[in-house]
Amino acid sequence: MDFECAFQAEQVNLEPRPSLTIRLKSSDGDIAEMFDQGFSAIAGYLESKGKTPQGPPFVIYYNMEMDNLEVEFGFPVEEGIEGKDPIKATMTPSGKAATSVYIGPYEEAEPVYDALMKWISDNGLEANGVAYEIYLDDPAETPPEQLRIQVYLMLAS
Repeated sequence: MDFECAFQAEQVNLEPRPSLTIRLKSSDGDIAEMFDQGFSAIAGYLESKGKTPQGPPFVIYYNMEMDNLEVEFGFPVEEGIEGKDPIKATMTPSGKAATSVYIGPYEEAEPVYDALMKWISDNGLEANGVAYEIYLDDPAETPPEQLRIQVYLMLAS
């Protein structure tokens, strides 16, 4: 696959946004179930406060070691909402990042990562190891082949 044709990459500067998240380490291979339960818990907590997410759900991967995966997932929220363990009030990632949009089934997103890593290398940049994904569509309403993810690879300073 010719990544340059398949994915349009660019460098952006991300501004932090208030969020509610759950951060954990897992050796569990069923990450989708973990995310479903966590997103539901956060959404239920927001609803109990009379609040709604201020954007689509996201996941931050602090590493890609599937047998020792460290992830944080949640929703952007309005400023001033406090968490309740295990839900924490945090900020979304900020700083320079390389980004591209992936369209297709979530479990087949690896090519966009390969394309972004090549783009980063081709442009003399360096990734810092943190990936940030924003899920732009609801998988309950969108066919898998049309799901969109905004993928960011955070860049070293």
